[in-house]
Parts: sequence; C-alpha cells; structure tokens
Amino acid sequence: MHIRLAVSLLALIFCLWPTQLSRRAGAAGTGDWFFVVVETHVHPKSVKADSDDPEERRWYVSNAVALPANIPDYSSKKKAGEYFDTNVVEPAKTHGILVDYYDDEMQINGGSVLAVGTREQAEQMRNKDLADRKEQGGNIYSFELVFGPAKGEDTSKPKLIYRDKKQPSYSDAKASQPSDR
Repeated sequence: MHIRLAVSLLALIFCLWPTQLSRRAGAAGTGDWFFVVVETHVHPKSVKADSDDPEERRWYVSNAVALPANIPDYSSKKKAGEYFDTNVVEPAKTHGILVDYYDDEMQINGGSVLAVGTREQAEQMRNKDLADRKEQGGNIYSFELVFGPAKGEDTSKPKLIYRDKKQPSYSDAKASQPSDR
C-alpha cells in the first residue's frame, strides 16, 4: 500500500515538474518588469568621421514594460536591441541622423541585476536612473518599447526629455548640417 502511494506521489511530482520548469524559463513574462537604457553616439549623416564636429552623447530610456511570457528573460536584451535598431536607429537615418551604439552600451534596468516584480518598482528605478544620467552628461530621450507589431517612430515615439546645454543636439540634422568649409 505504501509503495503504491509513494509511486503515485512520485508520478504526480514528475507530471508537474515540467510545468514548473517552463514557468521558471518564462518567469519574466509572469510579472517581471524592466526598462532599457542605451548610451548612443549621434552625429549627422553628412558629417565625416574625421570631422571637427563633435558627436552628441545621447541616452535613450524606454518606458517600463512587462516581458511577455513567450519571450525568455535571457533574450530580453536581444529583443530590446532588435526593437531599438528597427524602431529608433533606422528611422533616425531618414532624418539624416546616425545613432551608433555598442552592445555593452545597452542595459536592462540601467545595469541593475535586480528582478523587478511590479510596474511601480520599475518606474521608481527608471526615475532614479534618469536622475543619475542627467549628472553624467548627455541629452536624454525617452522611447516606447512595445512588444508586438511595431511601425518605427510611430510606435517608439522618441522624445527629448532632458537637454544638456554642454552637448550638441542633432535632433534635426537637416537644420544642424555644418556649412561647407
């Protein structure tokens, strides 16, 4: 009798175990919130690399968003990078602006390793991160991170939220193009 009970319990555990593993792999989709910070180097398309015109240091900070259950948390940075390239970097080129960054200049939660369980916590971390970025110098832009169908700037809506007067601003490269020397 005890053997049957033990075997039944063991069978039940093995049946439920894959469910628990799949929950852990997609845990970010069940309540983990995050935001993305990207340090970029911006210059007009028409400026040559050896030009004396300075590049603009620009931070892009996303909204706080929950990672969908169908995206494993270990790929959130990759997904955010693909989204950023498609919906921020590429549209900027149509305005005559080159937005460059390296992979290590994109951070989840501003580089924090803390898991964020609520939107309020993520917003608090984001606001603190924004205050810290203002002290580091550079112009700060927000952008909307949306999972699902995206249509460039219409979805990401990049917007200047802090202007550092010590930095050049290439927000409208056509108006900022250097004159011929």
